[in-house]
Formats: sequence, structure tokens, C-alpha cells
Amino acid sequence: MELRPYQMEVARAAMDSIQKGMGLTFSVEIARQGGKNELSAHLEILLLTLYMAKGGNLIKCSPTFKPQTIISIERLKQRLDDFGFAGIYRLQMGYIVQLGNAKAIFLSAEGSSSVVGHTR
Repeated sequence: MELRPYQMEVARAAMDSIQKGMGLTFSVEIARQGGKNELSAHLEILLLTLYMAKGGNLIKCSPTFKPQTIISIERLKQRLDDFGFAGIYRLQMGYIVQLGNAKAIFLSAEGSSSVVGHTR
């Protein structure tokens, strides 16, 4: 699936920040059913593939584990399959997707969640 122009604009800005080590924070507002989750999955795949040899972690927080985090994990797995990575990535502990040495760690931002130790 190709990203729409407004999704590409966000993806380019995020990747520019990452590649230049700027550490910018982005707030993205896209209408309901406008492709926010698809955009996120594409960025996650891009980062996982760029860092699969070198290694690294990306951390994604959702407002709740169920259903939002689960939906994000499933979307990423579907897109990894679509891009030919079926059987190559691994799901760990139910909330980490690993491709080579790179990991996408999915966390809940709920007040009752324990996310200690996942950031550096």
C-alpha cells in the first residue's frame, strides 16, 4: 500500500529528524480513517529495516494496550508480511516485534501501566 501525499509529508519530516539526530516531537492530526495507523506501520517498517543489522529500539506508546496497542502490533505484522518479511521477524513477550537486531517495542500509556526500563 502506498502512502498518500499528506502521509508522506509526515514520514519525511519524521525520518529527517531521526536521521539527523534532532529528536523532534511531532503531533500529527489526520481525520478519522485518514491513515494514521498505516503511516505509523510504514515508518516502523522503514526503521526496522534500516536498523536490522546495526540494531536499535523504537518505542511506540498507545493510550491503551487493548485495543490500540494490539491493533498497532497486528498492523505492523501484516505490513511486514506484505513487504516479504514473513517468517523473518519475531514477536517477543507479546509486545515486541524484532526484525534482525532492531526491535519495535509497543507500550501502553495507561496510568496503570508499568513501562520502566524501556527507555534509555
